[in-house]
Amino acid sequence: MIKLSQEKRIELIKQLLEERQELSTKDIMNEFGISQDTARRDIVLLNKRGEVRRTHGGILPLDFGRSVPNYESRLAHFTKSKTQIALEALNYFKPHHVYFVDSSTILLKTCQNLNIPLTVVTHSLDNCIALAQNNKVTVKSLSGTLDHDNRFFYSHLAMEELQDIMFDTAFIAASGIDENGVYLLDQDDAEIVGMAAKRARKVILVAEHQKFVNKSYYRICSLDQISLFITDKIPTKEQRELFSPETEIKIVNGDNK
Repeated sequence: MIKLSQEKRIELIKQLLEERQELSTKDIMNEFGISQDTARRDIVLLNKRGEVRRTHGGILPLDFGRSVPNYESRLAHFTKSKTQIALEALNYFKPHHVYFVDSSTILLKTCQNLNIPLTVVTHSLDNCIALAQNNKVTVKSLSGTLDHDNRFFYSHLAMEELQDIMFDTAFIAASGIDENGVYLLDQDDAEIVGMAAKRARKVILVAEHQKFVNKSYYRICSLDQISLFITDKIPTKEQRELFSPETEIKIVNGDNK
């Protein structure tokens, strides 16, 4: 591997961070073939310059949690963890049940792999397209105007439609999680998903662990409404205590706590 100057490596780290939205010290070591001490020095310099947000064990972009890349960008940088979460969610669908499925890249991957007879109600354009490939699934799209950036439909009529449905389970995603609940950055999106969660006997949240760091604005629901949380890393003790003791937490690497 060609040895890079620190300045050149710093620029490449910034580019990589923009793509992945999170880097650990180990990621930087592996990517550039450098020691842990060298990686830490790069992180310290980036943090000192005010170009990144330092976390325990790595770095995040400065605006992490205050903006979400558009839908196509998120699809382009779909991670292994997201795939694992999406495939784990498949285990919680049962034949002939009625589900709400949120608009998210993780749940799109789930929809692409559904292959049993059931009903899915969604406001996601991409979920509808994916499910249209499988005639076992009955697809019901909510009414509304398309949000072109985030690819979901919204209208007041859609809110009324949701009030006439009782879901066996609502599958929801998140832009942020804190002690007060689960959040999205778009108010219309949060209203749709929040209503669906109210109309569900069970709510399953799918989200990567870094959503605890995100700061979003529009609440979907409180954490005590979550029956199951599927994620990619074991939450810290403090994060676990945000949820009800009855909430099951499933870690996609096989650990279950």
